[in-house]
Amino acid sequence: METLLEKKGRAGLQAGSNRKRRTADWLFAFLLVTGAGFLLVTALLQHNAFGTGYDLGIYDQTLWNLSQGRVWMTTLVYETNGFYDHFEPILVLLLPFYWLWPDVRVLLIVQSLALALGALPIYLYAQHRFQSWPYRHLLALVIATAYLVYPALHNGNLNDFHEVSLLPPLLGFALYGLLTGKRRLMWVFLALSLLVKEDFSVTFLSFGLYIIVLNPSGFRRRDGFVIAGAALAWMLLVLYVFYPALTRGMAYPFVARRYAWLGDSPEGAARVLFTRPWIVLPYLLQPQKLDFLSRLFRPLLFLPLLGMPVILIAFPVLAYLMLSSYEPQWSVQSYYNPPLLPILFFSLVIALDRLRGWTLSFGWRQRWIEVGLASLLLLAVGVGYYVDGPGPGSRNFDAERFTGRSWQEAGERILAQVPGEAAVSTVWPFVPHLSQRQRIYTVLARPKEPPDVILQWEMAGAEGAPTYPWAAPDGTPPVYHEYSPLAVEEPFRLLAYNRSLPLTEVAEGETLPRPLALAAFTWLGLEEGAQQPTVHAGDTARLLLGWRRTGPLDRRYVFFVHLLPDGSPSAANGLPEIIAQSGHEPGDGRFPTTHWELWTAPPVVLDEQRLEIPAQTAPGEYFVWVGAFDKESGERIELGGPGATLKLVGSLRVVFR
Repeated sequence: METLLEKKGRAGLQAGSNRKRRTADWLFAFLLVTGAGFLLVTALLQHNAFGTGYDLGIYDQTLWNLSQGRVWMTTLVYETNGFYDHFEPILVLLLPFYWLWPDVRVLLIVQSLALALGALPIYLYAQHRFQSWPYRHLLALVIATAYLVYPALHNGNLNDFHEVSLLPPLLGFALYGLLTGKRRLMWVFLALSLLVKEDFSVTFLSFGLYIIVLNPSGFRRRDGFVIAGAALAWMLLVLYVFYPALTRGMAYPFVARRYAWLGDSPEGAARVLFTRPWIVLPYLLQPQKLDFLSRLFRPLLFLPLLGMPVILIAFPVLAYLMLSSYEPQWSVQSYYNPPLLPILFFSLVIALDRLRGWTLSFGWRQRWIEVGLASLLLLAVGVGYYVDGPGPGSRNFDAERFTGRSWQEAGERILAQVPGEAAVSTVWPFVPHLSQRQRIYTVLARPKEPPDVILQWEMAGAEGAPTYPWAAPDGTPPVYHEYSPLAVEEPFRLLAYNRSLPLTEVAEGETLPRPLALAAFTWLGLEEGAQQPTVHAGDTARLLLGWRRTGPLDRRYVFFVHLLPDGSPSAANGLPEIIAQSGHEPGDGRFPTTHWELWTAPPVVLDEQRLEIPAQTAPGEYFVWVGAFDKESGERIELGGPGATLKLVGSLRVVFR
């Protein structure tokens, strides 16, 4: 029987262990608060310095509308006619925060806290797994530190707000339940995770397959079949019932947008993957995607790869990301990586435990092994943060990103002049600062109903596409929404809506010119009802041209207008006698034609030409001819048809004062 002395000794050891555990828990709490504070401060500083943009504005407007009783509505996702384009019901849980404090920063605070809380299930599992380690508390703290320093975590935190950033604590506790045999815990957190985004079904299915194949302790294989069946059923319900209902009948668009090489629908992509799986490997082995994998695993010394079989749960997620043609889905700088973090770090815990067992078989001293592993891991993740992290202490750190940009004061002044209830069209950095209104658009959108004001940024190639109003809204005939200056704070312009002018469409010839065609035109500054402009000699005539892309635009083209005395076909290649002329690249060079290929390529881009009529011009009728030429080679487009480089768009009358 155990003696009294032995009982006291065992009780003392237990008390000492409990003290160490409590101390480690308090240190972890301090570490968690510090990490959350760092994430939160950097996110808010970046937002104040206009470092957030479009995506944050979408979520903010959607939730603000929801808090006002307008269900899943946003004008920022212009493909869905005013409705949100994802199925993310977990966002409803954020509504109480919006009722208490309707501010876009709610989302940044929630995201930073959720990302930091992802360390909690990892820490708890490390304590559980390392029970036989002398320094188990230290190792658990080191792994939690590595998680909070991991570069992909910080990149996700500073990429606006995205719902997948809510997954680390949810998925982490689901994994904790799976690996410790706590069935109910796993089910609760898996169910919550399903509400985060429509494509989480892929990870949900991975859990089911894991249980079916490995039959882990605390589970039965039928649990795996239930999970797999639920994942497939949920996927079908979301794609073919919930999503069309949410978007008022729109089919799920993201397969066609990002997996077009597999098909234009979920069922088409699945058919290709099951019937021709061999086509996937070359796509996954592209150098830039292998570099993504390397940068994902390198800060953790590739150790999660030893965490079999848990790391296999990440493979379907990785394949889902890497098969996409949308580059942010396979970049450590993007916001798509948070769902991978719990899987990577749970696999890391398993790998370290396994590695320690292997090294002990060589007779190495146990404490040295643990301290060595902890030191190597901290060094590697620190180097990883320096290389790929976005914040202080990294080589990518840009102080202006957090402390204020050179144009920040001008931006704050111009924002203060935007009317509170006005419909707005603006550039990305201003979107989340103006998103709590019923109508807000980015400059890439072209709403048919004109916004009340436009907040422009006078910047070459702003956002990679012609800025509204230099792109006509979709529809026929093209329409020009006319705006006038309301306020100026360099480099920003605030414009107020005046009126809408329908353009006169230009008849197409038998052969459509390539790569550009003149679609429509209108004269600006005419009196209402006037059919032909009358211009005094010495004044300026303003002509608005609408151009349509008809082929690949890999060249920069210059548009020009000639005022000629002849309107017959013989003048279609120009005459020696030019009365007046005007010419430039679109938007005075700010929006070259090479930009028209990018993202939301507009059907008609508008360009204003100004014809300065010489003071000595004789009174009479003159004819307006339009052309375009390659800026580099000088070669003209046959705009008027084969052999004709100019197209007639009407005439104007010159009179004396």
